[in-house]
Amino acid sequence: MTASPVKYSGPPTYTAEASWPVATRIPITEDWTPGLYLLVVRARPHDAGDAIPLVVRDDSDGNGVPGSGSSPLLLQASVLTYQAYNNYGRYSLYYGPKDQSGKRTDRSRVASFDRPYNGDGYQAPFLYDIPLAAETEKLGLDVDYTTDVDVDRRPSQVAAHKALLIGGHSEYWTRRMYDAAVYARDNGTNIAFFGANEVYWHARLEPSPAGPDRRMVVYRQAAEDPLAKSDPAQATVLWDSRELQRPEATLVGPAYGELGANGGAFRVLQPDSWIFAGTGVTQDQTLKASLGGEYDTVKNDFATPKDIDVIAAAPILFSGQPTMATMSYYSAASGAGVFAGGMTYWDCQLTASCKNHETDPGTSKLLAAMTDNVLRDFAQGPAGKRHPSTHRPAPAARALIGSAAAQSDVGIGPPTPAG
Repeated sequence: MTASPVKYSGPPTYTAEASWPVATRIPITEDWTPGLYLLVVRARPHDAGDAIPLVVRDDSDGNGVPGSGSSPLLLQASVLTYQAYNNYGRYSLYYGPKDQSGKRTDRSRVASFDRPYNGDGYQAPFLYDIPLAAETEKLGLDVDYTTDVDVDRRPSQVAAHKALLIGGHSEYWTRRMYDAAVYARDNGTNIAFFGANEVYWHARLEPSPAGPDRRMVVYRQAAEDPLAKSDPAQATVLWDSRELQRPEATLVGPAYGELGANGGAFRVLQPDSWIFAGTGVTQDQTLKASLGGEYDTVKNDFATPKDIDVIAAAPILFSGQPTMATMSYYSAASGAGVFAGGMTYWDCQLTASCKNHETDPGTSKLLAAMTDNVLRDFAQGPAGKRHPSTHRPAPAARALIGSAAAQSDVGIGPPTPAG
């Protein structure tokens, strides 16, 4: 059997869609343990094959016992971000095949799930979600799995758990996802962002001929979005834009920093934080070669939670300007705790599997211990009741740079468009 050709919409959406006929079906029965799976497709038995991410949910009702659908932890796989970077058919939400200028006018505005994963979209789960799932399972913690698309369909599932776990790069969020996370936090559900560049772009889901929620809409410019004029709240733009006015910092704590800081290391600022418990870290200890990928930073502006505790920071000189990446924690009025790791390469450093980044073994071990502390504590319910936060800001960026123990501890970066 040969696949049907990929269909291209052309302007204005530049959608690539592989509407292939069904070749086989895999029944998901109760024998499947809920979790994050990879389906490997091989033309012949010994081919390397391609992996298709598959999340098996537990949708039953209950009170937290095994099989109830309300395990203490809920890990949300970021399939919207996978799809944004997927360039199967030569189109992604970032690039098209013709316009190689900075404008990228022929990038997709609507990306389809009706196609295989390729390129950065294929690599994303291996970098950002699978290492976190493996660490959680290694601890023997009771965890359920979902995806951001599933949360958009059934937002109520988030508040049924004691903690929501987000991997290294959850950049695209729908309104229902955002509302679900805020509601859950405000009702005692902890949230752990083991990454950065989270809750950055507003995305809409639309149907394709294959079914509901099969197309992801992100125009980036309100002037291009056909719904923005009649309903600005539907505009697929930045969450902190004039149209939406919902900056990610109000939920995550930090806000987006940049992409492309080369080198650099986080420095321990608050060794007494419960997140460092049992690690033996000391004041100003550096996590060697820890800064990687994109980073977030606590900006201490109107959107920043007032009691945010910056437990570690990485000094950065970006385009000649001093700045920093931050690790932070805050407790909400409900008692929920919110942790933010501050870099997209948090999870892949757990398994030394980062792209173009050599992981320091000591750093990997320390990040794993911090991850375990957050996972174990968040599984017990509202962390803020045990660990209320107080406002402990980082030193000024220039002071962080000036007091760096080694030049290699300062990240250096050029200006790069947000990813």
